[in-house]
Amino acid sequence: MKIQLSDSFTITHLEASTNYTIFHFIDGRKEIHAYTLKKYENEFLPTNAFSRIHRRYLVNRQFIASYNESEVFLSCGKKLPVARRRTI
Repeated sequence: MKIQLSDSFTITHLEASTNYTIFHFIDGRKEIHAYTLKKYENEFLPTNAFSRIHRRYLVNRQFIASYNESEVFLSCGKKLPVARRRTI
């Protein structure tokens, strides 16, 4: 599955769920896809647009409203954890 560049602008973040990935969109909708988060990170998504903040989350940098050393706050209102060894 190839992610369309236009779609990547509406994805706020991706969430790992075993061998699946949950896509979260700005309009609140979710889609489940049958590839791992690592596969999306390495092969499908634009590398300069997304940051790995946790083993479970990839975040679209465009939607980061603010962050601190332990959490990222998205412009859609979501709050996601940042792993201790990750930097944004």
